[in-house]
Amino acid sequence: MSCSSRCGVAFLVSKDIVSFVTEIYIDSDRIIGIQVNLPNVQTFIILSIYLPATTLPHQLYQYNVELLHEICSVYIDMGSVILIGDFNTKIQGPRYKFNPDERSRLMYSFILEYELFSVNTQMFCHGPVTTFQSYDNGPATGIDHILTPLSEIGKVLNAKVRQSTFFSEQSTRSVSLDRARKYGYINDYSFALSQHLWTAEFPRHEINQFIIEEYYNKIVSAIKQPEQETLPYSIFKPYLKPYWNKSLTHLRDIMRLNRIEWLKNCNCHDIKCDAFYHYKQAKRAFRDAQRSVIYEYESAITQKIENDIDVDQKSVWIILKRKQKPQVL
Repeated sequence: MSCSSRCGVAFLVSKDIVSFVTEIYIDSDRIIGIQVNLPNVQTFIILSIYLPATTLPHQLYQYNVELLHEICSVYIDMGSVILIGDFNTKIQGPRYKFNPDERSRLMYSFILEYELFSVNTQMFCHGPVTTFQSYDNGPATGIDHILTPLSEIGKVLNAKVRQSTFFSEQSTRSVSLDRARKYGYINDYSFALSQHLWTAEFPRHEINQFIIEEYYNKIVSAIKQPEQETLPYSIFKPYLKPYWNKSLTHLRDIMRLNRIEWLKNCNCHDIKCDAFYHYKQAKRAFRDAQRSVIYEYESAITQKIENDIDVDQKSVWIILKRKQKPQVL
């Protein structure tokens, strides 16, 4: 099971348990999930994740974290939720400390709300903490994690990060090739690239490992710099669900504001706490409204099928084929 786009997220499930595994259909090309229902064992909800890189807009990252909120709020009461993959942000733990940035603070609030912890950053985990090294000799960071419920920490028997001499390297930015061709930016890029590559002089001294690495970095920099100077980038546009309306946007924004206030004030789970109570009320109001509009949207589709069944059978079959796919979040 994997996503159909280029984001590179997938599951490999053992054939011994495949009959106990069901797929969770999520409307995302960066998050996929399965539900594992083993006999006489608690249910596990496992999400495989590849969140946007730092070279992509923060809005895109925030959108995917909000989607994680939606998914976890639905499945948190059905079993133990486990998140694995590339979070593209640092997550603190006993053996990994750093100065938090906007991304890590956003992820930290998510972890606090659902009472999770990173297995990789615990003292009982062996092996390297940092798993990513950028091209431009920036600091190595720990962005690959396994997040499990804090209540399950005593059930982790062994944890080890594989030792490797090869760090993960990536640098992804979405170039708008249509605009680049239309306005002649390809020629600008070609000229700038040739100029920058001329500055990357071939080593004139004795060749060794250090010289090779230094020359390699110069070539990479000579390719990346003209790209950043001349090529236009695609702007992220969040997917709008077909049932969405302004009322849902308003209720969602109220829920987010109340959640921020709750996290700032106490982050407790005491129903007597005003901040927590207001957040839960706002969240309930948003969920109720969302369920209502989804029901209305699906009822309208059903009514259209009934009205068109004798008139326009082609459109009816199109709708029915879509309905064969399980509902997505």
